[in-house]
Amino acid sequence: MRKKALVIIIGIFVLGGTYPLAGNEDLVRVRVSRLVMDPVSRQPVLMLSDPKEMRALPIWIDLFTANAIQSELQEVEHPRPLTHDLLERVIEQSGLEVKQITITHLEEGVYYARVGMDRQGSRIDVDARPSDSIVIALKFKAPIYVSKHLFDEKSILLKESKGIEETYGLRTQPLTPSLSRAFSFGSTRGLLVADVLRDSAAESDGLMRGDILVEVGEYRVEDQETLRTALERSGAYLRARVFRKGRFLTLELHPK
Repeated sequence: MRKKALVIIIGIFVLGGTYPLAGNEDLVRVRVSRLVMDPVSRQPVLMLSDPKEMRALPIWIDLFTANAIQSELQEVEHPRPLTHDLLERVIEQSGLEVKQITITHLEEGVYYARVGMDRQGSRIDVDARPSDSIVIALKFKAPIYVSKHLFDEKSILLKESKGIEETYGLRTQPLTPSLSRAFSFGSTRGLLVADVLRDSAAESDGLMRGDILVEVGEYRVEDQETLRTALERSGAYLRARVFRKGRFLTLELHPK
């Protein structure tokens, strides 16, 4: 029965249809800019930004897929394969190559996406949820596109006035219980470094994506407001206690 089930799964991809991928002139290439928590719905929001990070398309996703995306961004390895890991192996064993994923349209409040793949020269285009598609794109390092019409209509303007975290080159997010377990931290008190901007002061100070900020200066980091206060009130430098890959270390930060 198990072999038969695997054949059915593979069949879904092979028989998904051979459609030409959309022309790139009709698409906007995006990147996973950040994952944030909607303070009202308490639901994760995936922000897909254009290359210049002028605008971003927000997509509300479930917590399970948000954790999967975060795991890919932080290169977390799980002891046993999870659902998307299994999907990755099925794609590989089927001889398929993921070429791109495309978020195509919005219908009744639901976003739709296609996973574009190649198998021995034949294009295969499979319907999928955008969130699942993005996990696959991250796994296979495939480009992510959004329909230009959809991006122009639904994207939002990113903040023009940057806070001190952005100026410093740091993006953080709250530490959920599932993220805490994934990083073997054992607490939800702290902030996860979601991204460190290239050539920023934060990068020069040695901060890395996946770090957990525990203390900054004289402040114990409880939330993003605490971090912002610590950075704004700093002098020439301040010390930060950081949890990284199972151990604590101290870094010297220069936010100003």
